[in-house]
Amino acid sequence: MTTGPTSHRDETPPVTTPGRRPDESMTLLTSMMERPLDPGYAAAAAEREAAGLPPSTGTSTPTVLVAAVVIGLLLTLGAVALRTPSSSAIKAKANLVSQIETRRSAVEKQSTQLRAMQSEVDKLQALALGQDETSLQTRLAALTLASGAEPVRGPGIKVVLDNAPGSDGTSADGNPRTDAQKDDGTVFSKDLQVVVNGLWEAGAEAISVNGQRLTSTSAIRFAGEAILVNYRPLARPYTISVLGDPEDLQVEFAGNDGGAYARALKDNYGIRVSIDAADSLTLPAATSLTVREATVPKPKSGAPAATSTSTPTSSTSSTSSTSESSP
Repeated sequence: MTTGPTSHRDETPPVTTPGRRPDESMTLLTSMMERPLDPGYAAAAAEREAAGLPPSTGTSTPTVLVAAVVIGLLLTLGAVALRTPSSSAIKAKANLVSQIETRRSAVEKQSTQLRAMQSEVDKLQALALGQDETSLQTRLAALTLASGAEPVRGPGIKVVLDNAPGSDGTSADGNPRTDAQKDDGTVFSKDLQVVVNGLWEAGAEAISVNGQRLTSTSAIRFAGEAILVNYRPLARPYTISVLGDPEDLQVEFAGNDGGAYARALKDNYGIRVSIDAADSLTLPAATSLTVREATVPKPKSGAPAATSTSTPTSSTSSTSSTSESSP
């Protein structure tokens, strides 16, 4: 059996090209890892070894270590000093707080004495007018009541405004609220002004804010972060006591701009607003009244001259607006 010649295909090994290093694209990093010493420093070290000198002075490492420890200590001491309040600052703050409380107590004491003396002056004035001057005495009593020169008592309502829960601070300036203050739940002096004017419009006969009687010369202002009434700083919550018919006051206030503004404060800013009727409220007399003019009544024929009578500063109607916008 004869078989034909078999052909053998020449099998030559495939030509392979040298493989690329995986880190070929990171030549700079590879060079830094394999040769961390700069070539110039390496040459200088080789020259030192060739000259028989040690490769390093041997003092750099301890020096760096000591310097690092010293710097760390300085930074630590500085941080502790900044975080710990100075004892002198604490003493100064405590001294200021003590002075504020002392002077506030003195102001309250003097205000009480002033009211007592004003009551004595009123009694002496009534005696000086005499029993025959009934018309003049009645007119003086009406002016005194309208000007807020004497305390008043009667039924009315209490309107309380307080910051929203979680809101810091006591107050801010009296400018209208802006978009940036949309979520600000702090009571502004402007808020008290609008609400008080709404209460006057509703028919209030007399109003006081945190015990400060409002007159025609009263102003609701701001000073820094404090709300001032009659130039006296107020503390929250702000309680507005109003004399008048409770039912009529609530109905009229709910229907005017002041009531709408109070509802907006509650709904839009979370400010706590409450309105409650009261059977009996006592409003103190104003302590900032001064006499600007006085007249001597003409005596009747055959009667001795009467003592001069004075007119308080704020002798206008008590239903006028009392709040003034801040300068």
